[in-house]
Amino acid sequence: MLAAVVVPALIFVGVLGKGVYPERFDAKQVLVMPAGGDGVRIREVVDEDFGSKQRHGYERIIPNDFGVPVNVDASSPDASAQLDVNTYDPSPEYWTTVRLGDPSTTITGQHRYVLSYTLPTARLSTGTLALDILATDDELETGRFEVVVAGFQLTDPTCDTGAYAAVKGGCTLVKDGDVYRAVIEPLPPHHGITIGGTIVGLTVPDASSLPEPPIAQRRRSHPVPLGLEATALAALAGIGTFLLARRLGRDEVSGMGAADAAFTGSSNVLPDGPVRKVTDQQLEAMATIEFEPPRDIRPWQGALLLAEKVDSRTVSAWFSDQIAQGVIELNGAKPPVLTPGPQLDTSPPVTRERITALFDGQGELELGKYQSRLATLWSSLEAEQRQVAVDSGWWTKHAPGKPRLMTAGAVAVLVGFVAVFLFAAIIGLGQRWPFALAFAFLLPALVAYLAYRPLLPVRSAAGSAAALRTESFRRFLHASEAQHVEWAWKHGLLREYSAWAVALGEAAAWRKAVDVSAVPPAEAQLHTTPMLLYLNSTAWNSSHVAPVSSSGHGFSGGGFSGGFGGGLGGGGGGGSSGSW
Repeated sequence: MLAAVVVPALIFVGVLGKGVYPERFDAKQVLVMPAGGDGVRIREVVDEDFGSKQRHGYERIIPNDFGVPVNVDASSPDASAQLDVNTYDPSPEYWTTVRLGDPSTTITGQHRYVLSYTLPTARLSTGTLALDILATDDELETGRFEVVVAGFQLTDPTCDTGAYAAVKGGCTLVKDGDVYRAVIEPLPPHHGITIGGTIVGLTVPDASSLPEPPIAQRRRSHPVPLGLEATALAALAGIGTFLLARRLGRDEVSGMGAADAAFTGSSNVLPDGPVRKVTDQQLEAMATIEFEPPRDIRPWQGALLLAEKVDSRTVSAWFSDQIAQGVIELNGAKPPVLTPGPQLDTSPPVTRERITALFDGQGELELGKYQSRLATLWSSLEAEQRQVAVDSGWWTKHAPGKPRLMTAGAVAVLVGFVAVFLFAAIIGLGQRWPFALAFAFLLPALVAYLAYRPLLPVRSAAGSAAALRTESFRRFLHASEAQHVEWAWKHGLLREYSAWAVALGEAAAWRKAVDVSAVPPAEAQLHTTPMLLYLNSTAWNSSHVAPVSSSGHGFSGGGFSGGFGGGLGGGGGGGSSGSW
């Protein structure tokens, strides 16, 4: 368990006894230079303090409005600078994510990264520099942010900084020898920076005139002699909580073999034969590969059975299923548009009433912006799915949707832990060993409880049977090949299987199989429209979620467990940064 490793490690390096440091950027220096033609070359020197957080490294998200970044390179004097550049689907004009770090290793504390890249179409030929150095998405403070512009001769240079939709100004881009500089100290979270000016000349910067990266400031830490005790306590808390949660959350299965478990208890009543208890791992081991979806179960119910929770996937799966049935249609335009389908009039009355209210006589719904009617329907479906989960008979304890009430003892422990921690922090007891050991035990115990809560729902024999058949079909979708897609197309099942692939988190695997199949492209596009929700997940999510800052790019895997006009944001480029 991660918490059992992190807490003792914090004690060994002296972080816990001397305070927990927040994650932030100590400093950034961004150098902007002409790159020939219409492009700009950008070098970022980033001093990032991960604090006590376990991170892989630095992450930079760059919009592609000035072209997909090219000639990307990176280095670090004290951390891994392994480079991963990913231009996101569904279209490359969205953004590029650059990650520095080793995906198999996490680090804490202060580290420096140097990232360089070229934006090839920065529109310098217009005679105007309009560049977003940073958007307003950063959630971390930057202690000192310096912008340096070299190789440009500018008139009326401008610098704007502030929160989203802020007025002009807030910083100054001043000439300093052969370069222009702007310093913002500090740069608060969710504050962006835009620079601009009229270009009267471009030069090749003299290397000697370019600024050296600032000296990185590092704090000191000392070990403390509590690591072994903390390790033992953390292990006891984490392992003990896991074993208890696993035992309490064992599922019921009927019969003695996998076939009995998958089919004997397939109705929503208890079977006449013997019922035994198995862990989630034991239940998963009983799954095979099934070439057809479980009967009498809709895709959203399949997602519910495997994840044991009602969330955005289960509700999205309901919509994907309606697309598969022709009740609604979704095109692949930009932005995507949702319209009533040819089978709406023959759909169940409740569904027909819902879809009719969704469109409210307008005939279509444009995705990619907040739609209140879609949000209303979303909330209604989520509430209904929670009730269905409670009434399904698939769980005997802790059914998804049913409130989980903590016992008075658990509440007392939690409140006591928070009170002691706050009191100790206020009066300066945080460096004493009793507090350190208590923190080493109680934090892993609390994290373990939250982490292992998904183990607590207890499936009935009927629920285990349905989950087994659903998992077996998910495995088929995950391992599907071209001939499986062709078979589904010939038997009129391609739309249905595509909806299931979205619901069970296997849209990527199924899409890959579709792309290499012999199904004619026009037919493949027509019969895989349920997967447009997966391919347009950003537009889809923003349509039913109130307009706040959010992230996320699609569905997780399956299985059991602007031109220059002044003002902030008036240029291209920009984007956000953080850690991963």
